[in-house]
Amino acid sequence: MVAADHDDLPDDAGAYEPAGMAADPSADGKGPTQAQILMQMAEDAYRLIRSTDGRTYAVPRLGPNLAVPLASKSGSGIRAKLADSLWRQTGKVATGSALSDCINVLEGEASELDPQPVFLRMGSHNDTTASDGSGDGEEALVVDMGTETGQCIRITSDGWEICPSSPVIFRRSELTHPLVEPVRGGTLDPLRTLVNLSEDDFRLVLGWVVAAYFTDIPHPILLVQGEQGTAKSNLIRCLLALIDPQPAEDRESPADKREWAIFARASWAFSFDNVTDIPDWLSNSLCKGVTGDAVLQRVLHSDEDIAVFSFRRVIAMTTIAIKHDLAGDLTDRMLLVEPEVIEHRRAEADIAQARADAIPDALGAVLDLVAGVVRELPSVQLLDPPRMADFAQVLAAVDTVTGWATLPAYRARVAALGMALIEGNTFARALHWHAATLRPCHAGGTFEPGVWEGTAEDLLTVLRGICERHGLPVDELPKDARAVGRKVREIAPSLRKVGVDIRPDRTNKRRTLRLQRITDPDLLSGQG
Repeated sequence: MVAADHDDLPDDAGAYEPAGMAADPSADGKGPTQAQILMQMAEDAYRLIRSTDGRTYAVPRLGPNLAVPLASKSGSGIRAKLADSLWRQTGKVATGSALSDCINVLEGEASELDPQPVFLRMGSHNDTTASDGSGDGEEALVVDMGTETGQCIRITSDGWEICPSSPVIFRRSELTHPLVEPVRGGTLDPLRTLVNLSEDDFRLVLGWVVAAYFTDIPHPILLVQGEQGTAKSNLIRCLLALIDPQPAEDRESPADKREWAIFARASWAFSFDNVTDIPDWLSNSLCKGVTGDAVLQRVLHSDEDIAVFSFRRVIAMTTIAIKHDLAGDLTDRMLLVEPEVIEHRRAEADIAQARADAIPDALGAVLDLVAGVVRELPSVQLLDPPRMADFAQVLAAVDTVTGWATLPAYRARVAALGMALIEGNTFARALHWHAATLRPCHAGGTFEPGVWEGTAEDLLTVLRGICERHGLPVDELPKDARAVGRKVREIAPSLRKVGVDIRPDRTNKRRTLRLQRITDPDLLSGQG
């Protein structure tokens, strides 16, 4: 583990004497207090910042551009660093009250500052001056390598380079581990032999890895589904090593919202292993983790203080099978890949060594691909983007750089997930069957192909008859008209992907629904 521990205070053997202060309070109490000495140490060694999510940090005036949290009581927080500095410089042990007083003042000062971005592993930076000195800079992607010296990788349309220090501020957690040093002109071939995916799936997950370098877009949840013996965990370890290496790749699903927020705040990318069930609260949290919505939590031991967790993350999950149907809004945000069964298994130690040998080359190749995507992305235009439109644009840029067809493959996966959701949902299956039987009808004064209109009660009557004829459980249909409206909103995006459009008809005063078969193939991707 690499700790964000950088102490820039003097390292002489004598007592630390801040300007204008004695090293210790005098016997008559007129000298500086221990809290004042700690404050002066902090001001000498750090500058204060406030991040865009409202959290406060100290950044060393000398050394790596790494944010040290003011509120943390762990060894990586400012409290522990100041206590250690006081001991080394004066031989005095900092009291809890002096540290608390110092931290309170620092937090108060930092809270009044203008907010600025603080990144975790991946960041971005606008270069105001181009390399040719013209003044026309460009947006650069910046990757924290996780080293003690604060090295970063800077990626532009011209390529990538390793820089000794970062132009942006990064924060770290206990899960931040160093990236391997990438190989210039690296190849994906050694990694390809370790990953038991079809060629389409392999290219799709590479597109997912490339998209993970862009912090300002939503990223689909990578769902790795396969039976035992398909090396799902090895796949995740390979992918995270290219994005955000960490010691806890195989996490269990969080038990509650607070645990979820803690997990998500600690890593830019992470995975939940062997998921069998996704409760409603986790489904909603996963969707928020994709879009970047804020999560509010009451601070422990407080009735009024609220903690705001705002993040957009890169998430993966492995599963043999999920017991219950997935919500439609969650499947819209998923990328499904299915590893193949391994016929000849290898010892875990051999796999780990092969993975370690393959990652430096693979990381170099991925960085080359990211630079190419940065170059091509501004010219990408999609006429019929799917729900994850930004991710689709990245795939289109990947295809331009490589000649692959990841975007069509992604569209096919989205449609397949939509059909799978329909097949496992009685209400959706009955609607799909109903739409398949539609014939031209009179609607709005003209004849339109494949259209049905009626109230929610009318629709329930029709669907009950379909369920009875096809042997579907009628009791799984909505119980009343209000429930029909809610179910329609949940299932409509998935139905639209397979050629069925249902929505409220707002052209008349009656509260009716309009069901229509979509015949234009360009509309089948849906706008969600």
